[in-house]
Amino acid sequence: MLENLFSVVLFFSLGYIFRKFKIFTEESSKTLIDFIIYVAFPALVIYNVQFLELKISYLWILVLGWIAIIFSIIISFLAGKFLKLNRITLASFVMMASFGNTSFLGIPFNMALFGEESVKYVIIFDQFASFLPVVILSPFILAYGQGTGSIKIDWKKIITFPPFITLIFSFLIKPFFHIPDFILGSLHLLGLTVVPLALFSVGLNLRFSNLKERIRDVTAVLFIKMIFVPSIFLAFFIFAGIESGLFTKVAIIEIAMPPMVLASILVIGAGLDKDLAASSVASGIIFSFFSVPIFYILINRLIF
Repeated sequence: MLENLFSVVLFFSLGYIFRKFKIFTEESSKTLIDFIIYVAFPALVIYNVQFLELKISYLWILVLGWIAIIFSIIISFLAGKFLKLNRITLASFVMMASFGNTSFLGIPFNMALFGEESVKYVIIFDQFASFLPVVILSPFILAYGQGTGSIKIDWKKIITFPPFITLIFSFLIKPFFHIPDFILGSLHLLGLTVVPLALFSVGLNLRFSNLKERIRDVTAVLFIKMIFVPSIFLAFFIFAGIESGLFTKVAIIEIAMPPMVLASILVIGAGLDKDLAASSVASGIIFSFFSVPIFYILINRLIF
């Protein structure tokens, strides 16, 4: 496990170091992210869907992914009220404690822990139990924080997101068309660039501004998102006797991912608590290098 996680830490650290020495800038990450979203990630999706055998049990895991997010929203809202957060900070707190970085960090972590076979399940979980919830539920949370009462779901964002379009397209053609091996080989090579480029771009954007002033709120966000909620669902998997397997392992690790970068962008774009959003993402990434391996050990010792 440690040997596989080394590459995750290395790629991430290189991005942070290269920005510190001004070899790359934060603006450089936009090109990398665009390449991932429009080229590498769709290639990864097509390749993995070709080898994915869907089972009805996977549907229950996706349902649990949605339940995990709704549960996180409720728990974080109650915790924020207990901490006496104002409306703006409370909405930001809920956003950061509820939505996880299931793609840019979910893919590298799962690949390091479970191998390349896990990526196909990460993609399904990320698109249907992470991307869809944040796009559909975040307008309600952000509207609460803004106090406007104006709620608008951007359906265009959903249906035009390249990996999502590719995922639907891949499932539609799967029963009728087998992609030739020489094309799959090229798609595989493109897909392999997702992990290093994603981690490198995250490292480029890593900042710890105002963390000291927000340590209480950030700690509460990370505790709910990365310890409490995944622990509850790990216990649920144990006592409910849900079918174990690679997809279940992936689901637990995905639930344990740190706060989502997209969620922080939405918080900042809505004019809410940008310091809490940025500090939660930065701290969560670092903390994940300790918390995720612990959950991996628990998964294998307790139920699998």
